[in-house]
Amino acid sequence: MEIETYKNPIIHADYSDPDVIRVGNNYFLVASSFNCVPGLPILHSKDLVHWRLVNYAVKKLPSPEYDTPQIGKGIWAPAIRYHNGRFYIYFSMPDDGIFCCYTDDPFGKWSDIVLVKRAKGWIDPCPFWDDDGKAYLVNAFAKSRVGFNSKLCISRLSEDGLSVLDEGRIVFDGSVTQPTIEGPKLYKRNGYYYIFAPAGGVKNGWQTVLRSKDIYGPYEEKIVMHQGNTSINGPHQGAWVETEKGEHWFVHFQQKGPYGRIVHLQPMTWFEDDWCIIGVDQNQDGIGEPVLEYRKPSTEEGSCHFYIECSDHFDKEELSLAWQWHANPKDEWYSIDTQRSVLKLFAVCAKNLQQKRSMFYMPNLLLQKIPAEEFEVVTKMKVNFNTKGSFSGLIVSGYTYSAIGIEKREDGNYLIQILGEVSGNKVYEKITASEKINQNEIYLKLRMRKCANSKFLYSFGGTEFFKFGIEFVPKEDIWTGSKVGLFCVNRDVEGKVFEKDFAEFDYFIFDDSGVKSLFSL
Repeated sequence: MEIETYKNPIIHADYSDPDVIRVGNNYFLVASSFNCVPGLPILHSKDLVHWRLVNYAVKKLPSPEYDTPQIGKGIWAPAIRYHNGRFYIYFSMPDDGIFCCYTDDPFGKWSDIVLVKRAKGWIDPCPFWDDDGKAYLVNAFAKSRVGFNSKLCISRLSEDGLSVLDEGRIVFDGSVTQPTIEGPKLYKRNGYYYIFAPAGGVKNGWQTVLRSKDIYGPYEEKIVMHQGNTSINGPHQGAWVETEKGEHWFVHFQQKGPYGRIVHLQPMTWFEDDWCIIGVDQNQDGIGEPVLEYRKPSTEEGSCHFYIECSDHFDKEELSLAWQWHANPKDEWYSIDTQRSVLKLFAVCAKNLQQKRSMFYMPNLLLQKIPAEEFEVVTKMKVNFNTKGSFSGLIVSGYTYSAIGIEKREDGNYLIQILGEVSGNKVYEKITASEKINQNEIYLKLRMRKCANSKFLYSFGGTEFFKFGIEFVPKEDIWTGSKVGLFCVNRDVEGKVFEKDFAEFDYFIFDDSGVKSLFSL
């Protein structure tokens, strides 16, 4: 019988800081969402390899501050747990505190978020219910907010898990041996309390396991996975999960530049001395290294065909779950005509924003994660512009970003490409290509190849496409990868939303098959 295998990454998309649990024969994964809304994505799997995006726990971020993009802020490093028939997700907003939301049905509506502890710089929370029913919370600290890091803290939680009862104790200081230790996950096995936590930084770090017979320590420490001689840098923050059949696996992320933090699955091995390694000890140094290919987990469901759907034909009343706004959305930004299968985006004014005329800081960017190393995406757009400065099209976001689309000028419509770069608090943005056109309907295409080398193309008939503008490589922003999506703005006129200026999109279609042959254009 042939052994089924899988290849890493299992998700080549930016699901940062993944945490995973199993409930029955269902696996659930949550990830950071930062300033993107809706937030706290929930993914579901039956085999730990194939995942489907099924829900978001947070529909809107809880402060007017998030009505404009707050890059690097928002929802950090969640943990998902199941206790007494209820699902809980804990997460931090690093300037505000630690929050929680809960539900009886992870596919349905989640509660409003609850402030568990108001504290600046408390991050990466994970709850734990002990055998005696007592509840605890472990967390790390953000040096950018409190002036220190590399320490882990454990606090008592109320029985319902919705409030912290004390100021907590520092149970581990990794300043010397485990610098920048963070992202802790708390478990119990064979009488030991285990804290799984990455250290050493996102790009060059490793996975550490701490253990103690007492929840407050002292904790022993052991590095259980590092990059070794593999190409998988980090490997960073993740979660231990046990299958229905008693196998042990670890899900983590790898930083991959503009692609974001992509998700890997590693085997785990426990030994008689109650220590483990993650991955495979290729170097025979007692530390695991990540695998690129391995036999599939043994689960009750076996193989399945889940996948994360990216394309959207705008034939449903709601946007596809793949879409996220760049900030808290407003109803007047868009509408969907299901009878015509059309998404209508209205021109939102850029001049009201602090970062005037900057595409990257527009709140109404409608974006998706980059879904593969190589792909193309095409959309069909028709504009109805009456106001100078209205501009709509296709964008690749990030600290280096680019957009292609139709802009309304005094003498008519122009096809233009914009290239922008964010550096510190400044944005440098310029038009790199401009061509007057007589049409208001156009097909726009993005092609991305390895190392995120990208270029735009256009067509007026939808069959023959022509290159436009310059090639570019997007750059990730704070904590997140680049994204691809749609926009409709006005770059010139004061105001809020121009209802008479809008763009209609018939579809947004991804294709990652056969792309290599297309780059000869």
